[in-house]
Amino acid sequence: MLKFFTRIRLLLWILAVIGLGALVGSQVLAKLAQAEANLRSLETETVTTYPVETETLTTTNWQTWRSYYGQAKSAHTQNITTYEREIVRTVNVDVGSPVKAGQTVITLQVAARGAQVQSGKTAYDEAKLNYDRLKQLNRKGGISQSEVDAAYARLKSTEAALKSSQSTLQRTSLKASINGIVSARNVEPGEIAEAGAVLLSIVDPKEMEAELMVSKKDIMKINTNTPVEIYVDGTTHKGWVKRTSPEAQKGSGLYPVVVGLPEDSGILPGTYVEGRFMVNSQQNVVVIPSNVVLYRGTTQSVYLADGGKAKLVAITTGEGKEGRVVVTSGLKPGDNLITSGNRVLYDGAEIVRNVDVAGKNNKSNTNG
Repeated sequence: MLKFFTRIRLLLWILAVIGLGALVGSQVLAKLAQAEANLRSLETETVTTYPVETETLTTTNWQTWRSYYGQAKSAHTQNITTYEREIVRTVNVDVGSPVKAGQTVITLQVAARGAQVQSGKTAYDEAKLNYDRLKQLNRKGGISQSEVDAAYARLKSTEAALKSSQSTLQRTSLKASINGIVSARNVEPGEIAEAGAVLLSIVDPKEMEAELMVSKKDIMKINTNTPVEIYVDGTTHKGWVKRTSPEAQKGSGLYPVVVGLPEDSGILPGTYVEGRFMVNSQQNVVVIPSNVVLYRGTTQSVYLADGGKAKLVAITTGEGKEGRVVVTSGLKPGDNLITSGNRVLYDGAEIVRNVDVAGKNNKSNTNG
C-alpha cells in the first residue's frame, strides 16, 4: 500500500514538473516572439525613405537656333565719284536730303571743259566741210580717192575727240542713279575732288538687309530656306536668307550671310542687329532638365522611379538650351524621371513620390 502511494506521489511530481516546464516554455516563446516583433519594427523604422519629384517622359520636337551679329545696310547704295581731279563748284544736297534718280547732286568746274568742247566742235565742223568739198571734187575727177579717204579719217578723228570732250563735260554734272537719301557728304564747294574718291553716298532705305558673320560650324547649314529672326531694340523681325558667302572674311574666319529685312522694320542703315538662325531641327526626341544629369567621370546618368525604388540609368545627351537637353540614348517615353531629390539618392534607394509633373499619383508610393 505504501509503495502504491509513493508511486502516485512521484507521478504527481512529474506532472507538476511537466506543467511548470510547459508554462515556462510558453512564456519564453512569447518573449522571443515579442523580441522578434520588436526587432522587425526597429528595422522598419531605420529604413530611410527619400521624397522625390518625378516627370513622366514624352517626346517633343527640338529646334536649335544660333545667334550671330552684324550691321544693317541698304540693299541699294550709290557712291558718287569723279573720273578726273577737278574743283567742286556746287554741292546741291546734304546728309539726310532725299534725292531722285537723275537728279544733279554735285557740279564741277566747267570753264576749261566748255572751251575744249567748243574747240572740238570747231575742228569737227572744219573737218566735215573739207571732207564734203573733197568728195565733190572726187566725183568730178579733180582729186584722187586717197585724198578723200584721208579727209574722212580726219573727220572721224575730230568727231571722236568732240564726243570725248562732250562726255567729259557731262561728267562735271554728277547725278544720282537711284531714289534714296544722302547718307554721307565728304566734299564742300571749292575743294578739289580727287579721281575715284567718294564725294557723296546715297542709300535706299526702302529695301534693307543685314550682313551677319557666321562661324564655320554653321555656314554649311544655312541656305535660302533657313528660318531666321532679327532682334533689334527688343523687337523681333522675320527675315530671310538672300545669299551666303563660301569664303571667310579675311582676318576674322567668319562667313558673311546677307539677310533680307521687311520693309516696315524701321531698321536704319548701320544699326547693329542680332540674327538667330535655325540650324537644326529634330522630331520626336526625349528632352529632360539639364540639372538632373549626374556626371561621374566620363559617364552621364539619371535616376528613374522604378517600383518604389530609385534606379540609376546611364544616358548620353546631345544639344541643350535654356536649361533642357536632348537625350540621345538611355531613356524612352513613359519613363518616370526623378527631377528633384536625386542628389542624395543611390541605386535601389527607397523613395516616395511627392509630385509627378504629368499630374498623376500626387503623394503616392512609386510603382515605376
